[in-house]
Amino acid sequence: MSIKQIVFGFVAGALAVLVFHQCMVLALHLLGFIPNFPWSMRPIPPWGVPAILNQMFWGGLWGILFALIGSRIPLGSDLARGAVFGLLGPWLLGNGVLVPLFKGGNMLFGLNPQNMWRGALIGTAFGIGIAVFIRVFRGR
Repeated sequence: MSIKQIVFGFVAGALAVLVFHQCMVLALHLLGFIPNFPWSMRPIPPWGVPAILNQMFWGGLWGILFALIGSRIPLGSDLARGAVFGLLGPWLLGNGVLVPLFKGGNMLFGLNPQNMWRGALIGTAFGIGIAVFIRVFRGR
């Protein structure tokens, strides 16, 4: 893996948050399914970084992981690999297990079906976004 691929992965993940993830949040907000408006500038402790920048940073790290392992996901399409990655990585493992483990809260979204399907849509959009941006950066 080259530095170029790592940078592409990080930038793809950060942009996927900014565009795909947040547009799905906007759609769900406008449809009345979630109260959160996207692109939040709410400060995140401990350093007061705006929420959107915090999300873009973590999205960038997930993007690096996708750049490392995405081609190993046994599906034919980049977009399908991105969707599966978004569901299994950032959504299920990240938000369903790791965030509650470190910050407290309900593992696996408290098995609340509403939280699960909304999060699954957002995670899928994010994963597809990573795949789209990596594809753009590669020139295909």
